Amino acid sequence: MTHEQQQALADLPVWVVIAIAVAAGFSGEMWRADRDGLRGRELVYRVILRAGASVVFGLATMLLIWAGGAHVLVAAAIGFVVATMGADVASGLYERWLAKRAGVCEVPAKSDSDGAA
Repeated sequence: MTHEQQQALADLPVWVVIAIAVAAGFSGEMWRADRDGLRGRELVYRVILRAGASVVFGLATMLLIWAGGAHVLVAAAIGFVVATMGADVASGLYERWLAKRAGVCEVPAKSDSDGAA
């Protein structure tokens, strides 16, 4: 990728980045709902309700990483992956991370690889 192409991607308006995150969240939820065999009204309800949560997690991740000093394209890529993963997976990962940071959760001790106890 040339420098001009990289600069063009970096100069994307924020609304385009948000639109792509919304599309990622909706596509991930549609894929999971279709895999579960949902059709018709149940599919529409699930996609609308759960995709919103996926999009919020994706955008929050993107903005946190971007605010942390990462390049906007790296932040957007990670945010899109989180949005596509879904709210269940993303919230579980965030919950574990926050619990470890707060010291509420015990981190399992590393065991020896030779199997000795």
